[in-house]
Amino acid sequence: MNTTIKKPGIALFGAGFMAPFCAIRLVLDRKGLKRYFIIPFIMNLVLLSSLAWISWTWLYPALASLIPQGDAWYLSLLRWLATPFLLAAFTVILALFYSIAGSIVTAPFNDPLSARVEELLRGRGPDEPLTLRLVVGDVYRIAANTFKLLAILTVFNASILLLNLVPVAGGIAYSALSLGSALFFFGFGFFDFALERRRRAFKEKLALLWRYRYMTMGVGLAFWMLSFVPLLGFLALNLGVTGATVLFLEHIEPNLDGNSRRERK
Repeated sequence: MNTTIKKPGIALFGAGFMAPFCAIRLVLDRKGLKRYFIIPFIMNLVLLSSLAWISWTWLYPALASLIPQGDAWYLSLLRWLATPFLLAAFTVILALFYSIAGSIVTAPFNDPLSARVEELLRGRGPDEPLTLRLVVGDVYRIAANTFKLLAILTVFNASILLLNLVPVAGGIAYSALSLGSALFFFGFGFFDFALERRRRAFKEKLALLWRYRYMTMGVGLAFWMLSFVPLLGFLALNLGVTGATVLFLEHIEPNLDGNSRRERK
């Protein structure tokens, strides 16, 4: 089956970005979805609040201490230039921690949520019925996939550090590439639920979502922004899962090769 994407990258990015926001209406209109948000909302409330407190009292001061202090004009200029990048790095790191911890902690609730969205939109349940044993196994593999992708993200960011040696342009390029890789990481976790239920191997998932990288990054950007919106931030993970599942059914599943490998790794 031909898996070539016909839509331009900007259209897929826009679709990915809007999906978590559109998920709000889907949850309000469809019966049976709200219950999947109650316990994760409480868990995300505690998790995100704790991470924000730890970050502002420990992480941000630690990052700020990296900027040289002094009264010299060039040090003042350096602080002025570095502050926006410092804030951007801080928010990315906070969202990264929240994405990793939240995905693992709320996976037992988000996996059934993703399956329920499929059932409502397809008119039938997943091909493999959900059981406690199956959910626990999926949570384990989702956690393993998260850390595999985190390792790739770390290696990638380490490999582009030398760009900072190039004045101005190098720093901008590094920041853009680092942010883009983080957004892909965020988006990957939301599509992982639907792909895991289809027993896709990690390498296959990575290749597939890289093919849909603009859409994946769009979902990641929406999640990142939602994470800092009062109240909605506590539902960012759930809305990301819902939106990504809808996108998967509309854009990715019709182009999946049914004869590709499905074994677990």
